[in-house]
Amino acid sequence: MDIDYILECLSKLSASDLHSTKHFELRVSLRRNYIISDVDSIRSIILNDKPVGILKQTETKFKLIYKIYDEYDLTIIISSTALIPISFNLVTISLRNLIRG
Repeated sequence: MDIDYILECLSKLSASDLHSTKHFELRVSLRRNYIISDVDSIRSIILNDKPVGILKQTETKFKLIYKIYDEYDLTIIISSTALIPISFNLVTISLRNLIRG
């Protein structure tokens, strides 16, 4: 899979196409704040916002980078589980404060 195809897939996703893993749910609970309240808040970002960056990590794993307000970058790792129908596992997240470093 290439980055253009991932962008196309992201534009066609529904919430039911995004499956959270146990590791992902743990990371969300550990990083919970006013930006990340739960897994659904991450799904909402993926479904409603366009990533400012995408990095291909493996043939089926991608790092999505979203700008949150002016202060934060949210990184979400996804892996493809199926192409037809489109389906992704949510692997992990990280939130970086751009002002404080």
